[in-house]
Amino acid sequence: MGLTVRVERRIAEDFPGREGEVVGDLLTELVNHLTDRGDQEDKERIAAATLLCSQGRVDRLLDAVQLAKEDWRDVLVGAGLADSGWKERLEADFGPER
Repeated sequence: MGLTVRVERRIAEDFPGREGEVVGDLLTELVNHLTDRGDQEDKERIAAATLLCSQGRVDRLLDAVQLAKEDWRDVLVGAGLADSGWKERLEADFGPER
């Protein structure tokens, strides 16, 4: 399972060049690690939350990936994607779903 188009687009915006490739690989590995979260929508939300927590910094991304692997709910809370309005927040930050 890969990343969604809008998550990939945000990676390219936040992490241009080779750095973006590494970030994409890390997030792909993360969503593949989340085998108990089979739903594509949930995996996109977790990947997006991890990316938001990074604030465009690789060191923060690494911390967020580790946190998501330990308990993905903490990353959702940290990014503001844990509550009922998460779909609207995701669309505001990443654009419409395609």
